[in-house]
Amino acid sequence: MIIKKNIGNKFICIFFFLMLILPASFQVPRGILLLLLLFLIIRNNKFSSFRYDKSLLIIGLINIFFSFIFTLNGIVRSTPGAISVSTVFIIWPVLYLYFIGLSDKKSNIVPILNTIIYGGLASAGLIIVFIINNFFGFPINVIYLADSQGFGVFWKDGATELNSMNLATVFYTFIFVLTLLFIPEKFNTLGINKNLIRFTLIVSLFLLFISARRAFWLVCAISPFIILFLLKIIGIGLRLKRFIIPILVLLSVAFTVVVYMAIDNDNLISEFNSSFEFDNPEAESNYLRKEQFNALISGWEDNWLIGAGLGASAKGSIRDDKATWTYELSYIALLFQTGIVGIFIYGSSVFWIIYQSIIVCRKNKYYVSYLLPQITALICFLFVNASNPYLSKFDYLWTIFLPLATLNAIKLEKILDDSKRLLN
Repeated sequence: MIIKKNIGNKFICIFFFLMLILPASFQVPRGILLLLLLFLIIRNNKFSSFRYDKSLLIIGLINIFFSFIFTLNGIVRSTPGAISVSTVFIIWPVLYLYFIGLSDKKSNIVPILNTIIYGGLASAGLIIVFIINNFFGFPINVIYLADSQGFGVFWKDGATELNSMNLATVFYTFIFVLTLLFIPEKFNTLGINKNLIRFTLIVSLFLLFISARRAFWLVCAISPFIILFLLKIIGIGLRLKRFIIPILVLLSVAFTVVVYMAIDNDNLISEFNSSFEFDNPEAESNYLRKEQFNALISGWEDNWLIGAGLGASAKGSIRDDKATWTYELSYIALLFQTGIVGIFIYGSSVFWIIYQSIIVCRKNKYYVSYLLPQITALICFLFVNASNPYLSKFDYLWTIFLPLATLNAIKLEKILDDSKRLLN
């Protein structure tokens, strides 16, 4: 994608693939691979090779500047996590922006988009291997690998519960391939095999269903409406009749899973309804989130403009003794730590990505297959991130920066094509 040699393209895809299937683990070997990747980029690309869309570069630099200000605010206030979070807010964004500058053709993006599907499918396969090993044993010892992903699967009162760090990759991939299936074939220019997309969709949906992760359930349920809404805005009409058979197939699969696994429907419905209970102490997860919400808002009221500083912890709510500045309610925590200014800067930047993607797709609908799956998955990922801080890790920041790289490539390639047309 970025390095102008074939070996560089493979390194990019391999590194990205490992990020997808092993997020937040094996940091040392992956760090060595990243350093090797940077060495190859620096060696094979001159500074003049960096090209940016002007507005995109300005947006990126503004975010990095304010992240520095918020980090400095944390350091001045002696917040416990100011230095720790500087990687997420400053160092990793600079690194991603560095990569984006060498993405100047949309063909550079295609291998990465393919890697998302293969990475999602591999993550699903890995989780299935973990499950088989957990219940029946497996010829190959995968316990260490499972532990690195925080894997756990439980069966209680007629329902399952599944935990694994790469389950978030499965979720993103599900939304990604679902969007590809919604896009009319004449606009689907990526050339990804439809059977592979359908298979990935079914496997991903199965794992998300048995995960008992209520945030995933809720967002997956509304994702088709988000896709339809975005397609409507872009100006692409759909013949809804073509979705009748796929919907019937998915419902049949879901029914078979419920019957075969003897899942207790009442318990399943109760688990779903508990997503909306915040005052019930028995719904412990939600009750703790309400307590967290109150503490963060109370702390924000004392520092409403620029916040208490990145890495700050709120009085009355400590969720992790080793990282007291981390909270499940990531956006409320961001409001507490960066204030109104931070919410405006970061929120408007994400809105800019979505808005620009829609504008680009409206002007040329053949860009839809490049951008719409990423934008839909980003929106859904942002919903899930509201109560699960995935974006506080390097391994999931790509969900924001990959659409930026795609926009950069499309806009630069369009400028080049327009220049050639004028010369001719």
